[in-house]
Amino acid sequence: MTQLGKLEKVDVRKVWEHEARDFSAWLVKPENLELLSEQIGIDIEPTGTEIGVGRFRIDILAEEPRTGHKIIIENQLEATNHDHLGKVITYAAGLDAKYLIWIVKDVLPEHLKAVEWLNEHLDDDIRCFLIKIEVWQIGDSKPAPRFEVISVKNDWAATLKSTSVVGDVSSTKLRQLEYWQNLCGYIRSKDQQIKLHTPAPQHWLNFSMGNSISHIALTVHTQKQRFGCELYIPNDKVLFSYLNDNYEQIKNELGEDFSWFEGKVAAGLGIYLTVPDVFNESKQEQYFEWMYSKVLLFKKVFSPYVTKYREESK
Repeated sequence: MTQLGKLEKVDVRKVWEHEARDFSAWLVKPENLELLSEQIGIDIEPTGTEIGVGRFRIDILAEEPRTGHKIIIENQLEATNHDHLGKVITYAAGLDAKYLIWIVKDVLPEHLKAVEWLNEHLDDDIRCFLIKIEVWQIGDSKPAPRFEVISVKNDWAATLKSTSVVGDVSSTKLRQLEYWQNLCGYIRSKDQQIKLHTPAPQHWLNFSMGNSISHIALTVHTQKQRFGCELYIPNDKVLFSYLNDNYEQIKNELGEDFSWFEGKVAAGLGIYLTVPDVFNESKQEQYFEWMYSKVLLFKKVFSPYVTKYREESK
């Protein structure tokens, strides 16, 4: 019989003694922000640390690469308090941030209620996350971090709330959210290893490529009635050119042609499938399989290119 170890909680201050010097410096690394991103379902691209807003300084300033929406991250390796809650609100107002992330060691009831109130009363496109950071280990193993989402805006409630204002748009968002939830269930039934982001009421669902300069995005376009699988490159036009130089080889490896797209900041390429009705339930499993297979294909084909590009760029 296999002998099991005992899971023990570690004091976060024994791992990160200082919030800015230790914890923020650890969190801002791409592989660690990816852990946080997976928990909240939002891609996080850091843009700076200790950024000044008036007399105060933000621990980490970031953005959601697909939309450019600002993200503020306030770290607190102790119980929640009024001072840090005030800073979160001040930073959000000063930078017009859409995502407010407050990471703490412990949560007091009055501050949990305050965050829930903010999520209920702020505009529907603003989300405030209250997240508890914990560290665990088994025996002499390396300590492992764990992010626990304590409070977040209820996307279903937010979408329903706006129905009277935006009509069909809200109905579409609800269907998108349900679609991604069902897709995630389908993928998880086939693959226990793939990392899934939390679905949101939007037209895309992201998948990590294991790096901070690109990711895979599945899309559902209701107006064009088509699905897409895209390699999305938020802020690296040189990588985009590098892939462009390898067009014929990539086309052969994918087994089909693809389309390029390029905006002011983001760029990438995609494969698309046009159908009569993207929400046709009788065809849903067929569409799910197409999406899942394309994610695996993109990971297989593009991971070596991105790895080689990063090595040559050093």
